[in-house]
Amino acid sequence: MKGILLLYKRLINIGVYKDISYLENRRTQMLNFIALCCVPLTLFFTIYNFSDGRYILSAINAGNFLVSFLVYPLHYNRQYGKARFILLGFNFILFASGSYFFHNGAIYFLLSAFIVSILVYDKRWIPITTGILTVIIIILVEFYPFPNLMPTPLPEGRKMFNMVTAILFIGFIISFFKHIQYGYQNKIREQNEQLKGMNRNMQKLFSIISHDIKSPLASLQNTLMLFRQNLLSEETTKEFVHQINKRVSHLNITIENLLQWSSSNLQDIQAHPDHISLLGAVKETSLFLEGIITHKNITLDIHIDPELFVFADRNQLAMILRNVINNAIKFSYSDDVIAIIATSDKKNITLQIIDNGMGITEEQSNLLFQTLQSPTFGTQGERGSGIGLLLTNELVQQNQGSIAVKKNKERGTTFTIILPVGTIQRKIVLA
Repeated sequence: MKGILLLYKRLINIGVYKDISYLENRRTQMLNFIALCCVPLTLFFTIYNFSDGRYILSAINAGNFLVSFLVYPLHYNRQYGKARFILLGFNFILFASGSYFFHNGAIYFLLSAFIVSILVYDKRWIPITTGILTVIIIILVEFYPFPNLMPTPLPEGRKMFNMVTAILFIGFIISFFKHIQYGYQNKIREQNEQLKGMNRNMQKLFSIISHDIKSPLASLQNTLMLFRQNLLSEETTKEFVHQINKRVSHLNITIENLLQWSSSNLQDIQAHPDHISLLGAVKETSLFLEGIITHKNITLDIHIDPELFVFADRNQLAMILRNVINNAIKFSYSDDVIAIIATSDKKNITLQIIDNGMGITEEQSNLLFQTLQSPTFGTQGERGSGIGLLLTNELVQQNQGSIAVKKNKERGTTFTIILPVGTIQRKIVLA
């Protein structure tokens, strides 16, 4: 049973691709469904009529079979217009021929072809033309019938079977289309919710930009003005420079996060993983954050085997480490120690960043990686942007990993990052 369901899903989804609109994909699925219904039915009547001596009618049924079957390779090659034209156009001709020349009751299938043309074509002239032709053929069959070309007419039960099958088929198609419409409405509703969320995030971003970017630049401008006017002593200048350096360091991280997060929302950024030394990446991050680390007199206690390599995008890994370690520094107290520990198994590397800082509540940990947070303040009033950990979570997922956070028993927080393990890259030295 599972095998049949799997085959059904594969056939229904032939020609369905992510870069095509939702409605177009659903119409493709509907035509696949129609073809799936027609293929076994027309194949059966091809064999049945041939064995019964009705060779011309069997040939018509064989034409229906081939036309329905052709839908799948055409959809697979993205030739959607050809698939629709062949399925509806040729089947319409074949059904009309069977009704008019052989009186086989296929006239009811003309109605189903007319209804399908309404559902799959946006241009009005196509279903209008199909409707007019349907009416003309019905009138001809009912009032000006052509003499039956078969020596013996079809049994009434056969005609009744065709009529019932056509009615059921029409019912299935309409139900399928209703399912498409409901799905389309739900898709629109989801997109509206996403747009509302993006609008809320943009409002927060503008608030972040107005404070975190404007404020350090204003301080720098005022300091430079006082310096030019020789109103600052050497000691005061050093203190001002130190404070500005600290704020500009945070500003640099904020700008990088904003640019990266904006880019990831504007387009589908793909990771380009490589085999990277984890110890080397952590040391690069510590150098980048050296000013902040020195100011708080923080010690990074690193326990990472030099032989450990991760398989991740180099730039994205740097951004991940920068945000998580900077977050640990921000919420740590002066003279604290932050432990950075890595372990590995055959598939993954587990990196833990453990601080002894302010800690985190359970409610905060549940929302930390899900939504844009309100800016928070560190142990020395360092203001965060609220976007760093949200971006970190997105980048970790891009690299086939996961991130989690928990409050330590005594004090502080532990961030756990899991990333795919890489292979050791050794340089070959030629003698």
